[in-house]
Amino acid sequence: MADQDTNTNQTTETPPATPTEQQTYSSDYVSALRNESAGYRTRARAAEKAEKAAREAFGLKPGEEIGDISARLAAHEAKALEKANARLITAEIKGLQGYNTALLERLIDRGSIKVGDDGTVTGAKEAAEAAAKQFPEVLTKTQQREQWAPKNPAAGASGESENQAMNDLIRRKH
Repeated sequence: MADQDTNTNQTTETPPATPTEQQTYSSDYVSALRNESAGYRTRARAAEKAEKAAREAFGLKPGEEIGDISARLAAHEAKALEKANARLITAEIKGLQGYNTALLERLIDRGSIKVGDDGTVTGAKEAAEAAAKQFPEVLTKTQQREQWAPKNPAAGASGESENQAMNDLIRRKH
């Protein structure tokens, strides 16, 4: 009959791999070092972004030194507060009645006008009055107009007519 294979129970073994390099550190230690290094790279990228944002906020050029951050921040805040106060003073001047505000803005002494911490402006009216004493052109000439009332066309030269007198009698205004 057919030949039976007597080697059916044979297992094929692979020869052991010969290491080309000897492993000095364990894989867990290498993995921990790589994770730590990745954390440092992430923090470095975040620091670079923060530095770039700070440079843009302070208006620094790429090669310019940042220097003392707190001093720069205080100067930046002072400049922003100065701009806001100037806008408040301008709004107060424009709100004054009886003055040519465009001319007054150029002539007024802003040093005598103070802005409080709550945003209230003091001294604007006094400064406007002082400027008006020195430069009368700042004052606007307002003409008082009489309130318009229709005239009775039937009235004569005296302003009264027979018809008007009759109207008053009818309405019992006599």
